Amino acid sequence: MDLVVVGHVAIDHIIFPNKKDVLQPGGAAAAVATAAALSGAKVGLVTKVGRDFPQEWLEKLREILDIKGVHILEGNTIHIYMIYSEDGSVDAPVDMGVAQRMGETEIPEEYLSAEIFHIAPIPPEEQLKMAKRLEGRRISLDFNPTYMEDYNTKTELMREVVSRAEVVFPNEREALTITKAKDIREAALKMHEWGAKLVVITRGEKGVLVYDGSFKEFPALPISDDEMVDPTGAGDAFAGGFLAYYAKDKPLEECIEQGLYRAREVLKKKGSWSI
Repeated sequence: MDLVVVGHVAIDHIIFPNKKDVLQPGGAAAAVATAAALSGAKVGLVTKVGRDFPQEWLEKLREILDIKGVHILEGNTIHIYMIYSEDGSVDAPVDMGVAQRMGETEIPEEYLSAEIFHIAPIPPEEQLKMAKRLEGRRISLDFNPTYMEDYNTKTELMREVVSRAEVVFPNEREALTITKAKDIREAALKMHEWGAKLVVITRGEKGVLVYDGSFKEFPALPISDDEMVDPTGAGDAFAGGFLAYYAKDKPLEECIEQGLYRAREVLKKKGSWSI
């Protein structure tokens, strides 16, 4: 296994002002895992879903991933609702279903020799649980606006979580919130001081800032308005592409290039999965 991804696989509801409810496969863990697999990595996925999870979606994952770590439990999958109002505002309630205590999820024995373990966005306490269980192994982390209140109020917890990671992938807002820094360079320095060897801050159309003892900046790949379909999952796709190459010890520039490529490709389709 090159990469094992731990985290949520979700059923997303896109609800428009006319009350039309469109179902899409979602979840950050699947978004990272599918991008990594399409980048040539051998990927295992560790998650919990309910009996309501569509079989055809599971088969789509099975085509490119190892899914022995997908635990199908009695109850419902996590459902995430993106409710769009006439005024353009968005409400995003979540029904967690069986996706509780993700940090305690069983990892198949054959996954434990993977090069990298990526802990996708789950509550920070659960990320810490999983990081402690994986102590001594190479860990990467990313984050999600769902947990922004935790990032804002639980600085010491976040410091410990970051300290256990080799690579972290915050976006600009997350990096500033987690570290209380005044700018992203200061935020990158803080996360590095906390223990992350490689800090990769994604900045949307402004590209990527990397700090590993020195700063490096990379521009985003161009994409036209006509090509842009759905911004959901671009950061996760970036992490997946990056990690697929990073697990194979490719140069940092190639890892970034592949991450940016996978991010651009997911922007061209509906939903956060790269498949």
